[in-house]
Amino acid sequence: MKNKINKELTNGLILISFGIILFISLEHFEVVWNIFKSILTILSPFLLGLVIAFILNVPVNMIEKQLNKIKRLKSTKIKRGISITSSIIAVLLILFFVVALIIPDIGKTITTFINQVPELITDIDHKITEISTNYPAIEEWAKKIEWNPETIKTQLDTWIKTIGSGILSTSFNLVVSFISKIANLFIGIIFAIYILAEKEKLANQFKLVLSSFIQKKYVTKFFQITYLANKTFSKFISGQCLEACILGFLCFLGMSIFQFPYRLSISVFVSLTALIPVFGAFIAMVIGVLLISVTSVQSAIWFLIFFLILQQIEGNLIYPKVVGSSVGLPAIWTMMAVTVGGSCFGILGMLVSVPLSSIMYALLKDYIKTKNSEKKIS
Repeated sequence: MKNKINKELTNGLILISFGIILFISLEHFEVVWNIFKSILTILSPFLLGLVIAFILNVPVNMIEKQLNKIKRLKSTKIKRGISITSSIIAVLLILFFVVALIIPDIGKTITTFINQVPELITDIDHKITEISTNYPAIEEWAKKIEWNPETIKTQLDTWIKTIGSGILSTSFNLVVSFISKIANLFIGIIFAIYILAEKEKLANQFKLVLSSFIQKKYVTKFFQITYLANKTFSKFISGQCLEACILGFLCFLGMSIFQFPYRLSISVFVSLTALIPVFGAFIAMVIGVLLISVTSVQSAIWFLIFFLILQQIEGNLIYPKVVGSSVGLPAIWTMMAVTVGGSCFGILGMLVSVPLSSIMYALLKDYIKTKNSEKKIS
């Protein structure tokens, strides 16, 4: 009886303490939020490392599973090292291939546009002359404007100095930010490699730490959810990559049939941006329209129509079937998850909404199944 009273008293004190902390946090929300952002900034390389490790874990497991079939190769460390190295090299090769394919086409497009600028200026000049001839009132209005060369020169000098100082300041900030991002990325990659190399050991250590503070049944439940989350996210990444490849292939096939220019580079870029669920490929659409419009505006309009139709097929048929089925989430809930996640949290919401929804769906299904079993409802 005494132990029960002490336990209830402890739980009551914990709840009161939590309530006081929550009240103080809400009262000073801005200060708490700034502290939270500062902590996130400090931990960002390690959080990035966790994300990289989680993504690379999918190909690492696949390669390691194949290496386990080789009887001569018995060392676990060697197999893990080969798997990690192969996965990193594969990702770098894919990125290099995409950049090497897209950058020349973008450079070619920019060069073509620059070469067309004189012709464009001539056309604009002819249009101005034509308007002046057809509408004398506009020419008379332009003549009434007082053009003071000294004033214009002074304004131009001030404008150039302002723009120049702004460009220098922005360039310096961009360089500092770029160096910081590269440093964070490098630390994140090193941290990810360490996690992948020692993932079993780290999981056991984490389990021991939790077990020392939390009851065993809660630790077991936590690891069940963690296992389900890991399984679901891994399937989600695999399904997302498959869906991106299917969309890229269909885009290339359609662009080849209709003889659009830059079909290979645009299709590869479509596959890359399609990793952002449902709406990501629109980024590639904009790039594609800009690239094609330099060659032919009419072709760019036809490409826009073609891509919008392809996007509807991808968003309503391919994505829910491929990605939804890979994570065990019905197509209708997949569409709802992406829409709600995107509306609330933007691109990040789109990325995590499907796997998170599938986890909640699986947990809810398991809970309902257990409750119905207890009540003997078939």
